[in-house]
Amino acid sequence: MKRERSFRSVAQIWFVLLPLLLQIACERPVPLEPLVLNDFESPADLERIAWRCRTTFSLTQEFSSHGHSGLWMTLYPDPYPGLSLFLTPEEKQWRGYRYLALEVFNPGNKPFSLVYRIDDRKNPDYSDRVNGSFSLEPGLNRWRLDLSHMQTSGSKRELDLDRIDKLLFFLVAPSQPVELAVDNIRLEPVILPR
Repeated sequence: MKRERSFRSVAQIWFVLLPLLLQIACERPVPLEPLVLNDFESPADLERIAWRCRTTFSLTQEFSSHGHSGLWMTLYPDPYPGLSLFLTPEEKQWRGYRYLALEVFNPGNKPFSLVYRIDDRKNPDYSDRVNGSFSLEPGLNRWRLDLSHMQTSGSKRELDLDRIDKLLFFLVAPSQPVELAVDNIRLEPVILPR
């Protein structure tokens, strides 16, 4: 009788725990290392960005926060000159990462704003994507964007971190050419490795 009750208790516990354990096992593991989206180390990395009129790109060894080179950009007067990354299927899955991070070098003597845009759908309206900006002071700028609770600009819909479609950095209608260097665009995990 006791043995039967004991067996029944163990069976009930497993009945509750098994679905939970299966769910945990089937979920995407939490990343432990940063995922580099582009670190601009070789000419092949230039093929992973969208080339547009009124923007020039080249690799530079004058500015590098990671590795041997970074991306030098000259952004000419235009409505939205900037950088758009081509993301691989793995790079489109941001769940489990805590920050989007990069280093930007402003060689000028005045600060200016760099705009970022993150899409989780193809060609969304302004209100249905994440839009923001950050100030670039003269010299080296280390920037991190907290990805937890990211919401679209107008609809306030939570960004689907499992299907990021596009990542852009750009200026809005500069009146004269602007130069800057970018390096080590990456996703950082919740817990950074030592």
